[in-house]
Amino acid sequence: MPLARCAGRMAKSAALWGALATIALCLVLAGLGFLFSGLFIWLVAHLGAALAATLTGVALLLAAAIITLVGGLLGTRRKQPEPSPMAELAIGLAAVALEAFANRRKTAKPEA
Repeated sequence: MPLARCAGRMAKSAALWGALATIALCLVLAGLGFLFSGLFIWLVAHLGAALAATLTGVALLLAAAIITLVGGLLGTRRKQPEPSPMAELAIGLAAVALEAFANRRKTAKPEA
């Protein structure tokens, strides 16, 4: 398969997944909106409009804070431990030794 055709398929697939994710996010947010509006209406019936609005606002801020904290914890990547300088030196010396050994074998004249 040609590279351009493969890249075109991958781009279409990525665009499709992006569109589906956007639609799913919109549906989830609409559902949450209806859930919170139902909570607000129920609270108005039992507590009054001002207190219901306050409690709904606090609930929304609390939900946003929890989502932000969880997203921050899941989104952070752990740092890879840095290799020690001795390990880098050992790898460098091993590479030089292998190169020298390979060059010695190439330049050695075969025994007759």
